[in-house]
Amino acid sequence: MPEELPDDDLDTEADEEYEAILQILESLGPNLDRNAVLDMQRNLHRSLGWLDYRRILVDNKVSFSVFEIPYSEFVDLLIQIGVVDATTVESTPIEEEAAAASMVSLPDLNQPLPIEGLAFLIQNLAQTRQQGNSSEPFPILTGLSREAAFTISEQSFRYPGSRILDVSVREYVYGELASHILGFMGPIPSSLAEDYRQRGFSPEERIGLSGVEAEYQEILRGTPGQRTVEADIFGRVGRTIDEVAPQPGRDIILTVDIQLQRVMYKALQEMLTVQDAISGVAIAVDPRSGQLLGMVSLPSFDNNIFSEGLGETYTRIIEDERKPLINYAIGGLYPPGSTFKIVTASAGMAEGVITPRTVIVDEGPIYLPNRFFPDDPSQAQEFVSWNHHQDFNHGPLTLREAIAVSNDIYFYYVGGGYPQTFLGLTQEELAQWARVFGYGSATGIDLPGEVSFSVPDDQWKRVNWASSWVQGDSYNMAIGQGYLLATPLQVLQSLVPIANGGRLYQPQVALQITDPSTGRTQEFESRPIRDVGLDRVTLDTIRLGMRDAVNAVEGTATRGQIEGVIVAGKTGTAEFCEYEPALEDCRRDEEGNLPTHASYLAFAPFNNPEIAVMVFVYDGGEGSTAAVPVGTAILDAWFTIKGLGSLEAGTG
Repeated sequence: MPEELPDDDLDTEADEEYEAILQILESLGPNLDRNAVLDMQRNLHRSLGWLDYRRILVDNKVSFSVFEIPYSEFVDLLIQIGVVDATTVESTPIEEEAAAASMVSLPDLNQPLPIEGLAFLIQNLAQTRQQGNSSEPFPILTGLSREAAFTISEQSFRYPGSRILDVSVREYVYGELASHILGFMGPIPSSLAEDYRQRGFSPEERIGLSGVEAEYQEILRGTPGQRTVEADIFGRVGRTIDEVAPQPGRDIILTVDIQLQRVMYKALQEMLTVQDAISGVAIAVDPRSGQLLGMVSLPSFDNNIFSEGLGETYTRIIEDERKPLINYAIGGLYPPGSTFKIVTASAGMAEGVITPRTVIVDEGPIYLPNRFFPDDPSQAQEFVSWNHHQDFNHGPLTLREAIAVSNDIYFYYVGGGYPQTFLGLTQEELAQWARVFGYGSATGIDLPGEVSFSVPDDQWKRVNWASSWVQGDSYNMAIGQGYLLATPLQVLQSLVPIANGGRLYQPQVALQITDPSTGRTQEFESRPIRDVGLDRVTLDTIRLGMRDAVNAVEGTATRGQIEGVIVAGKTGTAEFCEYEPALEDCRRDEEGNLPTHASYLAFAPFNNPEIAVMVFVYDGGEGSTAAVPVGTAILDAWFTIKGLGSLEAGTG
């Protein structure tokens, strides 16, 4: 421990001054929702400073941190300061490379320390110290209260080499409401410390670790400033000798509508509660441009905890088996179920397998002969439609009717044919059309963490399952089951060409960048990927089938109707296997049925679509029951927002 100087020596040594260079951190640019652009276009506000507060999604607030320079004293300094503000010290998790900390001389961490978790913090700081620049100010404590900061500042002579700096930290106005879109910031990982140092980052800076904060970090960051000051030996700062002001980061206006986002969050959360489901996703886009209007992934988290310091709340989040930090809209892979039938229908029409007038009769289950015992009916594989479980057949159906009632038999025929009676799509054709609609590759949305899964085909199955593709595989894929997996955003992307007349767009989160120092703006243009190559007859037939799914008596999505707006939709109910080690098999209900995910695709208004939605409820049961009501609430809210301009605040 440093020896405390006698009082009569304090003033003498304090008179010895030196120059110290302090870095002034820039303020990061705020994030605003799409209404900020609309307000400026309407001349309601002349500058971002006058924006309605509710439109600001991410802003900055002041937090206090303690920094120290001399490496030889930092452990003792930690312990002394901890006594003053024991309640504000938070610990940062040690990464795998923490073994490097053993090379540093540390106090006996098995002995009681004045602060809970201080041993954890000391180890982490020791490790980071070895990888950083010891001549630069190093953060010891972050997220201090104003009162604690003042207390330490007043007693700075007790903590030689320390100084208090006010640091701008992020404030996420809506917390868990939009955390997966906005993301969060955190300390620079020790493994990346040198890389960030070479890029001009100082050790005390925070970097974007997810969401918009990570994707647009360089735009939001700005340029740090610098102040040269006189300081005494205790680190107490005197007069300023020279100063270079920091340059604030640029502002980003997002495509997201926070009012719609609020409704999406609430509607999905309520449905998860009703269905006792562990997770779910709701997404809304503008099909005319690919702009993201809203995106909810549940469970969520409050990203403000990353600004306040990492403590028990953070630990609970990372230990949560539901993994709330994952954005399941782009980071979860699931079978799309019957929502994929719009792709199968498109492929069938485009390849000449069917026309709008092609009639296929549902007379009950169909059977594929066993390829090893083709003459033994008992060895045949049965394929059923959902309605057969309810003891009725749909009879003769056209494509439009098959889409409306989501009949599986029709799409078995289209996707794989039927021996000696119907020539369906080849396996290569079905797989290729899936890729045309965006399956098998990332959408390219400007958010980190997106995953994708290869479209299964014969080669894929040979590599991964050491067997060849069979007709039954095509049947399963035709109705969005089997080996086919996709993210909820990929499924929604496949709807966009149907809604807008044939064009696939790259989903987009950033709408506009504004430089606060010059007022100049930069627009993000929509990014078309390709035209899917469908003729008007094909598009009209599928669109009409989806309209009937919502508005016809026999449709599977009749709960999707909205007064005054014609909605088109497609439900999905996809079986999945949740392996139970005790059973050495998939989990099943009392009747032997596999659990199912619920999903729903929809767009509106029918004649001039301006919004398309996707709802997914993990283990939610049937799409018509669990997903359609959520989608309906979202669409209804969108047209309410357009008509009334606002909804009540709050997440619940």
